[in-house]
Amino acid sequence: MTNGLSGPRKQFLDVLRVLATCAVVLMHVLTGATDVTDASIVPEYRSLLLSVMDLVTWCVPIFLLISGYLFLNPERTLTYPVMIKKYCRRIALAILLFGVPYAASELVVAERTFRIRMIPEALKMTLMGHTWSHMWYLYLILFLYLITPLLKKVLRVLPVWGVVAMMAVIFLGSSVAPFLNKVLDVNSIPVLPDGGVYFLYYLCGYFFAVREVCVDKGRNVWLTAAVAVLALGMILSRTLAGFSIQMAYNYPFTVLLAVLLFAAGWNGGGDGAALAAREKDRIHRIPWQEAGALSFAVYLVHPVYVNLLYKFVKITPFTVLEQCGVQSVAAGQAVLILLLVAICLVVLALATATAWVLRKIPVLRKFVL
Repeated sequence: MTNGLSGPRKQFLDVLRVLATCAVVLMHVLTGATDVTDASIVPEYRSLLLSVMDLVTWCVPIFLLISGYLFLNPERTLTYPVMIKKYCRRIALAILLFGVPYAASELVVAERTFRIRMIPEALKMTLMGHTWSHMWYLYLILFLYLITPLLKKVLRVLPVWGVVAMMAVIFLGSSVAPFLNKVLDVNSIPVLPDGGVYFLYYLCGYFFAVREVCVDKGRNVWLTAAVAVLALGMILSRTLAGFSIQMAYNYPFTVLLAVLLFAAGWNGGGDGAALAAREKDRIHRIPWQEAGALSFAVYLVHPVYVNLLYKFVKITPFTVLEQCGVQSVAAGQAVLILLLVAICLVVLALATATAWVLRKIPVLRKFVL
């Protein structure tokens, strides 16, 4: 989500960042709608909603892969003063400037009034991580930034096979084991903490950085095809086999989909002549770069518009679907998809316009956004 380090920009990172931001917005448009909707309306569309979630849950992992790719790159030197003064400070300021108003808004809604004492209460809530749910990612990335200089020292002395072995252990313990426990409805398989998978994504970014190679377009096509097959397989398991477990950031399907998506983009952005040509082609690069620069602010502000639409205007995909009077489930599913996409585009447009305005404020652009 963040732009990371200075130096030559790679277009595929901006493309992935923008796509992941769009996926985050769609995910929150969907989860926000189910949160405020009468559960009796949802069951007949459960399979569809779970399939949509399956196809967007890779968004946060992609952000972590990008950060790992940029910050753990062995060619980059990052000291604690640099990390704290530049990168950690930026995230901390974002948490305070956005988290406190969000926490205060919850207090205002709960009490239906505003008290000046709500400001220190909201600050306390934010410091404890009790603000709007999407802000959790900032606390996570702040922690990863804080350990990055130490982690880079460890990675310098650890052979690549050692990193791969560590990633394999984390994948089995924090992803495969919890998933099997869920599928089998048991708690007998030993697991590692679920949070370990976020560390796995960060390390995956490092692995791509150290294995940077120029790859022919043929392999990129195969990787893209693998992404499509994996996504199609998950959808079919929902519709045909009735698989009903909602994917999470740590489940194997999400891990594999995120890594394959990053690999497809990474192969398209290798270090060879093709990359040099793309880096010089400003006509194609600048729009993605500008959109990528807005992604952090879009992430921060988009829930404002989701909440306004759902909780104040009282418009959700399900309320509109109910008013349409659709008779068949199949037709309802088609209409529901169109409504989700339409609301997502509206929220994206409003959030992007807000992000553009906020980045015009010099102090925010320099220190936060």
